[in-house]
Amino acid sequence: MGLFTKNKTNYFFEQFAIVGSYSVKAIEKLQEGIIILENTDLLNLKNDVHEIEHTADLIKHETEERLAKEFMTPIDREDIFMLLDNIDDLTDSIDEVSYKMYLRNYKQLPHNTDLFLRQAVAGVNAVNELLKNLNSLTNKKLMDPLIEKVRDIEEQTDHLFEENVRAYYIDPEKYQRSEVREAEDVYGMFEYITDKCRDVTKTIEIIMYKNL
Repeated sequence: MGLFTKNKTNYFFEQFAIVGSYSVKAIEKLQEGIIILENTDLLNLKNDVHEIEHTADLIKHETEERLAKEFMTPIDREDIFMLLDNIDDLTDSIDEVSYKMYLRNYKQLPHNTDLFLRQAVAGVNAVNELLKNLNSLTNKKLMDPLIEKVRDIEEQTDHLFEENVRAYYIDPEKYQRSEVREAEDVYGMFEYITDKCRDVTKTIEIIMYKNL
């Protein structure tokens, strides 16, 4: 239990927070581009987000190399690998949105996309806050509300997806089939980001209970 003191932050816990901060940078860059979408250079947006994702990858690999040489770790090695992969998957999911926007040359997005973007931003920030507090991993009073916040955002986004996609299908005469498919796909990309946020919290919760 001495590894979870407030006075000393373990290298790997610091790295989780650092790698996670790149998810925040990626979603913020994506948000900047979407807010002014009509004037956004989609190639530049794609490249900027991918550069953030690539930098996160380099830090992740550096951390994994350190892990291979480390004699003692604060949590099981496989848990460190798994959590790093979960965070990487989250950043990848944001990178995928900017890539698809460029590929499909989106100059406008379906109605209510801003609601999904807001949820994705909230989810990524909530995960980042959770990662910054990993040094208190065994403090359930602190960790449980942070975990619950991410879960709530993911569940809210699921409901938002259900309501908004169904609205297209119950009024088929109002929308073309291509509009329905596009809305479902775009909403789904942001809903997927919140799924990846939930996956990070699931892994953290498993690690937490293993170390209580």
